[in-house]
Amino acid sequence: MNISQVCSALKLQLGLYNITLPFKDEATGKPKPTEQVLAEVLKLVTVPMYSQFVPWNKSGEINIANMKKVPNTRNVYFLPAYLTLTPVMYIIDIRLPYYNVRGTYGDIAPAYGINRSVQGVYTSKAYMMLASQMRSEPTWEYLGDNKIKLFGWPITNIEIEVACEHESNLESIPPSCYDSFMELATLDTKVFLWNTLKHYNEIPTAFGTINLKLEDYQQAESDRNALLDKWRDLFHLDIDYSMFFN
Repeated sequence: MNISQVCSALKLQLGLYNITLPFKDEATGKPKPTEQVLAEVLKLVTVPMYSQFVPWNKSGEINIANMKKVPNTRNVYFLPAYLTLTPVMYIIDIRLPYYNVRGTYGDIAPAYGINRSVQGVYTSKAYMMLASQMRSEPTWEYLGDNKIKLFGWPITNIEIEVACEHESNLESIPPSCYDSFMELATLDTKVFLWNTLKHYNEIPTAFGTINLKLEDYQQAESDRNALLDKWRDLFHLDIDYSMFFN
């Protein structure tokens, strides 16, 4: 998605074309363009809330030996920088790369080793099951502030998948999410306009002063709360837990 297109759509839907909102740029003292005001609402309000329900899932592979360790700690590391360009909300999974999942990290023959015979398959599977009972599975804990603690991992490549806030320019939000994002963005904008402009009787425009009929925005906050309550009841149904092993 593109933030300029979203701002233009909001201006059309809310009748804000050719209207100068009563906000000034702190540096220049000049009125802020309407697009700039709407963009600030999207960045500061809509994007963080929307990311709670539709996060930006990012993953990357790195060798533990190359990770930056937190000083004076044991097995606590910083997440790779390319995963933390926007705030990390939580860790989805930490796992071995799929091409490296063999027994106990490669030290046991795969199920179709041992000459690929039927007896070989049975022997190999029994060997792997016995080994799994003799060792604890590696695991992890997210400590917040882009720090993770690893338990029982060998010095090898791992794949880290994180759930992050979306980029403030909306580029990380897929086009398929346009309808739901615009639904929240419209209500956020209405709440902002109502809480701000209810203190003004008239708004200047290029064609004189007008009355925006803000009564239409008065219910926006309750409508927004109802939308978020509905999403809280349903958003988890879209999460695929099939590959989570933590």
